[in-house]
Amino acid sequence: MAPGSYELLDHTADVGIRIVAESPEALFETAAVALTELMTDTATVEPKLESTVALKEESLDLLLVSWLQEILYLMDAEGLVFSVFEVRIEGTKLQATLGGEPFNPEVHPRRSDVKAVTYYHLEVTTHDDGWQAQVILDI
Repeated sequence: MAPGSYELLDHTADVGIRIVAESPEALFETAAVALTELMTDTATVEPKLESTVALKEESLDLLLVSWLQEILYLMDAEGLVFSVFEVRIEGTKLQATLGGEPFNPEVHPRRSDVKAVTYYHLEVTTHDDGWQAQVILDI
């Protein structure tokens, strides 16, 4: 379950995600859930395996793209799907633990194929109620 909320945005040949959360960690966790939900049903994924991710970028918006690209890589290249995302952020450094299992088409329904995370209309902002981000995915 995502610690924040997200909505899908219509975009030609792509899909956008707008995420709202109380903290940067919750923002990144929710973005990970949104990406995964586009590809499969996270409710069908058991956290049998653990993967760790460590990233550093120059800004939070670039860190968000790297984070989502890393998840996409683990799904595409390693054949893993995730349902648990625990993120820690210090400045523009991210440490995360992901819980999931190997993708199994008999258990995990295939939804959209996400090809890439883009920089188009990329945005991470803070406001009185917390944090907001927008990212466009190439499908």
